[in-house]
Amino acid sequence: MYTHIDEMQIAMAYVPCQKFSTTYDLGYALNVGTVFPDLCKPFCGKRGGRR
Repeated sequence: MYTHIDEMQIAMAYVPCQKFSTTYDLGYALNVGTVFPDLCKPFCGKRGGRR
């Protein structure tokens, strides 16, 4: 995927450009928190361990 990864700086953030695609309608986007389907990542985690 990244052919030049050995040339990147250590501890530097690299964020690939997002390609503009279709968007959610505004009503649904307000419910999920984004208009971009690629950024819709619902959190389905559990609570932490023992307390």
